[in-house]
Amino acid sequence: MASSIAWGITGAGAFLRESIDAVKKLLLRGYRVTAFVSKAGESVLKIYGFKNELEEALKGPYPTGIIYESNEPPSYPSTGRLYTGVYRAVVVSPASMNTIGKIVHGIADSLVSNLAMHAVKARIPIYILPVDAYVVKSAIPVLINRELCSKCGECLAALICPTRALKQHPYYRVEIDLDKCNRCYKCLEACPHGAIKFDVEIVVNPVPYYLEVIKRLEYIPGVKLLHSPMEVLEVID
Repeated sequence: MASSIAWGITGAGAFLRESIDAVKKLLLRGYRVTAFVSKAGESVLKIYGFKNELEEALKGPYPTGIIYESNEPPSYPSTGRLYTGVYRAVVVSPASMNTIGKIVHGIADSLVSNLAMHAVKARIPIYILPVDAYVVKSAIPVLINRELCSKCGECLAALICPTRALKQHPYYRVEIDLDKCNRCYKCLEACPHGAIKFDVEIVVNPVPYYLEVIKRLEYIPGVKLLHSPMEVLEVID
């Protein structure tokens, strides 16, 4: 049987760190992993500072590697691999509510939802971790405390930012473009009031309406729900 895993990553921050750790453990066990990363997933990987880490981990013989939606044609030809016997399972973790909704309704207009659709057709087991199904601890990548920020007339952090991710704003002092932030943390040293914080922990609670949508995944042949990324290590062996 194929010893490779197709791993879909969407634009959810919850369980992202744990998902990357699970991918690394699969690699240590001898599996080859292809990460199929949505456009939002690529952005979130960068924002949380995990993109380079994942790229370094997924260097190896075929089919080990990363397929970014941003590099794919609209037909997502890379998902055709699912019909060649390369993969023994498909994992989607973390799975955003947007991707869940598409999978439930048979919409395949993104890389990861297209991956799931072809997995169903190819009779390949799919393991999905819907982040909105559980009470989860997540983190806001960068947070500016506006009360503390308002003490400055000129933003020293914005002046020192090498990527111009921080920009002065005429009404609320400073704004941040997370896509430009490279986590150099120079802003932390420059801000005299400690107004800038990284990875601020939050708790997100499930919403009954979304839980009803998530339950519909169980009616799709071959789909099983996960409670954590590490559960993959148990179910595929």
